[in-house]
Amino acid sequence: MTYPDFVWFLLAEEDKHHPRSIEYWFRCMDLDGDGLLSMYELEYFYSEQLARMEEMGIEPISFEDCLCQCLDMVKPALTDKIRLSDMKQCRLCHIFFDTFFNLPKYLQHEQRDPFANLRVSYTKILCN
Repeated sequence: MTYPDFVWFLLAEEDKHHPRSIEYWFRCMDLDGDGLLSMYELEYFYSEQLARMEEMGIEPISFEDCLCQCLDMVKPALTDKIRLSDMKQCRLCHIFFDTFFNLPKYLQHEQRDPFANLRVSYTKILCN
């Protein structure tokens, strides 16, 4: 990997909301280059995460459950394929990509307090 390649990788890793980052990670997952993420491609990447979770002694969720969560996040126009345009419209694309590429960040998302953001917002309102 060259230095410019590393810089692109690092930028894409740190800000998965940016359109260029979404394109970067989408291309990484699109193994056959057809512009669509198939269920096979998603399962291919998730199987690596499953192996890592098992090595760490973490009880993994099944691919079917993960797939259901991911499709609920992305809401793709096609039922069994995800397009780049679907990902660019998804506000949770960072969680989607972390699910398949970054196990520590994925686990943070899974273990976060769903009410934490509400408490911060409520505290700001009370302080004003």
